[in-house]
Amino acid sequence: MRCPDWRQICLLLVVSFAVSGCSQGESSTVTTTPPDLTTLIPVPTTVAATTSAPQPAPTLPPPAPTGLCEAFVDPVATGVIESERINEASGIATSRTYPGTLWIHNDSGGGPFVHAADRIGNDLGAFEIDAPAFDWEDMAIGPGREPGLDYLYLGDIGDNFHFRPFVTIYRVAEPQPDPAGGTIAGVATFDLVYPNPGFDSEAMLVDPVTGDLLLITKPRSGEAALVFRAPADELIDGARINLSQVGSFPLAAGTFVTAADIDRTGAAIIFRGYNQVWLWARTDLGFTDTFAAEPCRTPSTAEVQGEAIAFAADGFSYYTISEGLSPDINFVESLLP
Repeated sequence: MRCPDWRQICLLLVVSFAVSGCSQGESSTVTTTPPDLTTLIPVPTTVAATTSAPQPAPTLPPPAPTGLCEAFVDPVATGVIESERINEASGIATSRTYPGTLWIHNDSGGGPFVHAADRIGNDLGAFEIDAPAFDWEDMAIGPGREPGLDYLYLGDIGDNFHFRPFVTIYRVAEPQPDPAGGTIAGVATFDLVYPNPGFDSEAMLVDPVTGDLLLITKPRSGEAALVFRAPADELIDGARINLSQVGSFPLAAGTFVTAADIDRTGAAIIFRGYNQVWLWARTDLGFTDTFAAEPCRTPSTAEVQGEAIAFAADGFSYYTISEGLSPDINFVESLLP
């Protein structure tokens, strides 16, 4: 993530004097002028959760194929991002409904937009989300309210100053790519509360099997990254959700987790750092046993500031993108289906 901008500095001052006096509100329009800080970081109020129709109990997906870690080839660039509006790519997700489409968002300061591009970088449209954008750090694609539909999850989860009382996720039904772009309404919003406040995070994934959402922290140098879970049945518009820890991942000094993803079957999980990629073969539904195991290292390429990773829609291959103007779209192919 880049250095904090003026909004984060102002927000730190406001929170230090008046966190307890803010009131919760919900923005109905997207502004282009400096945002109302109480809209960006309101103090949460408890929202009564509602229940959804019973769903079949999830089952563990078929295991990732044996030898997956050894089946990747060296990264290649499939193209260059054409849109100049994408200049700090911090999150990507691959569409499963619109083949060949990558969804991308910028880091803090990029506004509430998701951008569509194809795998060679052609601009397929910018879509404005009816939601604030304080520090969007990662995105995911996965199940949501309506069975059979894919949803985009935008993680407003960055916290450089380690002071936010909660972080926020925005969920929208995946739009159809269109070079003319558009505006996306119907945004579901839920706030996530850590057991102890103040964790920074740049990595998020949504389990296609259970619908649970996972956040991975970006700790201080030399500390372990922690993995927290928000259960699917609590991801309800307006809810405040208490996160529970399901794992941890030791990191060498100077190494950080900057993005994460899970493949469309739910069998494999990847984390990335600035110059590393780690992969786990999933072994349990709740991920505790999975993250207790040692991950393997898979290929990565040198990027100026790599903060985005996503599995391809049809297998275990994956894409990475760096921040910066006109970044390469880097592709690491798996030789296993």
